[in-house]
Amino acid sequence: MLEEVIKNVKVNRYITPFEEGKAIFLENDDSQDLFILVSGQLNVFKGNTKIAEITEKGSLFGEMSFLLKAKRTATIKAGENVTAIRIPKDEITAFLHDFPEVAGEISKLLAKRLDETSRILYGLKEFCDQLPDAVIATDKEGKIITWNAAAEEVYGRSWDQMCNKSVEEIYEKPQVYKKLLEEVKKKHSVREKILSIRHPKNGVRFISTSSTLLHDDHDNFQGILSLGRDITSVKTLEKKYRQTRYWLFPSLILIFLLALGVFWGHSHFSKRPRIMDVNHLGLKNRLNKDYLLLKSMLVNPFESGDRSKTSRLMKDFLNIQKPDKVPYNGLVLLDKNKTVFDACSISTGTNISPTIKGSYKGIDFEDGKNATHSVLTLYRADKDHPMGQKSIEIAFEVNKNNRRIGWLIFQLDLHRLKTDYGTDVSGSKQFIF
Repeated sequence: MLEEVIKNVKVNRYITPFEEGKAIFLENDDSQDLFILVSGQLNVFKGNTKIAEITEKGSLFGEMSFLLKAKRTATIKAGENVTAIRIPKDEITAFLHDFPEVAGEISKLLAKRLDETSRILYGLKEFCDQLPDAVIATDKEGKIITWNAAAEEVYGRSWDQMCNKSVEEIYEKPQVYKKLLEEVKKKHSVREKILSIRHPKNGVRFISTSSTLLHDDHDNFQGILSLGRDITSVKTLEKKYRQTRYWLFPSLILIFLLALGVFWGHSHFSKRPRIMDVNHLGLKNRLNKDYLLLKSMLVNPFESGDRSKTSRLMKDFLNIQKPDKVPYNGLVLLDKNKTVFDACSISTGTNISPTIKGSYKGIDFEDGKNATHSVLTLYRADKDHPMGQKSIEIAFEVNKNNRRIGWLIFQLDLHRLKTDYGTDVSGSKQFIF
């Protein structure tokens, strides 16, 4: 393409030289000229950080601002003496008339980017369909680009019905959603906002919604990701309570005072065990739910030995959790020989590569004849604890067709285990899933 363009004498008036270090255009400029690299090297900057280089002759650059009529998303400077074809935005029609092959290159570029985007969106939807919460992703225009299976059930509309539709359509009060959107853009994420929808079959439903911004690699706003959970039953109970509290409240006070006098001794000694029972139940339910979800996603790639897929699934799973609510630090997959097949830490700064090919062979996993899990007490050494630090891990069997293929291990967070769930090693030994 470039050779044909350069041979044409009409291109001479578009040829523009740039000295080394010269900025071709700056981030957030309003300019929308289109460029083609003839020779030299270009450096691409986001802020003060260099993020890419352009060296291939015939490369188009500046095309996104031109095509979208938007501000420049990055700065491009000459890394050495550069020669480029500069096409002013008001002359593009004449240029494409003289050089139709350039229009073909632009079409190919757009088709490639559309194909890449389509594959990314398909992979995102495939993963989101495994999640129990309703997942909605929108582009920056508010059009729905991902709508998982749980969303179909919660909102009562299929993916075919909602694809590329405005997300405001599902809410009973669109203005309330717009206020939430403004808050998300200011704070980057907002959790547990209650919005009402009108379900096609079930009438008005209340959805607890957590939303966060989506950015591209250049930190540009690309859309919103929302997780939704139906809490209509909770709201119904609250309404019933408000309706009865005016006559019931005095009676409850009297009953409470009488009960306090009669059962003070009993409640004094049994309060702590009840709280611990509730906390234990919450922890057991959380681990059981996460184990079943992870097992359903990991069993096939784990059995086939596809570590790249198991790593991606575990990382994606941990990335969507609330870091301050997760009762474990990391996940480990063991094969049937108790050798570490894969591992993933909830801390992005933790290097888990030394764990791969490690072994649990010296550890007894048999907690009971019919148990499908084992509670392990280990001592691990690291740079902060060279003599070893106690850790608690719960190993669940991973089976397929009644055949054990390995174990999924949750490495529990000891601090959160104590502060959030009021348990320790002895308490965790009593867990039965």
